[in-house]
Amino acid sequence: MQSNVLPRSQRLETLKRLRDFFNAHNSQTLKQAYDAFSLEHSIDEDELEALFNRYFVGPMEPVADPFASVYLDDPQSVMTQSTLHVRSLYETMGFFYPLKNIVPEDHIGVELDAYYQLIYLEEVKNVAYLSELRYYFFHEHIAVWMPQLIERAMHGRSEGDNAILFILNELKSFLIRETTTTRSHE
Repeated sequence: MQSNVLPRSQRLETLKRLRDFFNAHNSQTLKQAYDAFSLEHSIDEDELEALFNRYFVGPMEPVADPFASVYLDDPQSVMTQSTLHVRSLYETMGFFYPLKNIVPEDHIGVELDAYYQLIYLEEVKNVAYLSELRYYFFHEHIAVWMPQLIERAMHGRSEGDNAILFILNELKSFLIRETTTTRSHE
């Protein structure tokens, strides 16, 4: 029987790729993050940026907002109670967030980065005391809202948006594997 759990280094690498994709700040870093998945099919940098913006940024209303507060609190608002809760979790984790009050802490890329840092500390640096916080952050927060983002994006998907479909499937697979991984540590 094959395990759904990724080896440690692959687990971190997958999470890093997803984090970098959602944290990309221009078409070049977006394309680099996408290409890091070692895909057989290619997409033009400008086309990828246009898809990313349509799904997650705007200028029109995005297909799927990249903020937890939209899914957990109010679909019309960001920087709500869940954002403050995540901010508090980051402070408890000891994380410094240089974009505080610029990019809300509940942005998908920021949350993937925080989760990456927790796993890195736990697996690479053998810092075990944060494992309960990581478990809580994943099960009580990430695993609650990110599947909603995926579903909303899938529902709003257009034919030919294969690059975004690939990323959404990677995120969904990661969440499923992570659920399995964190359950095995209970």
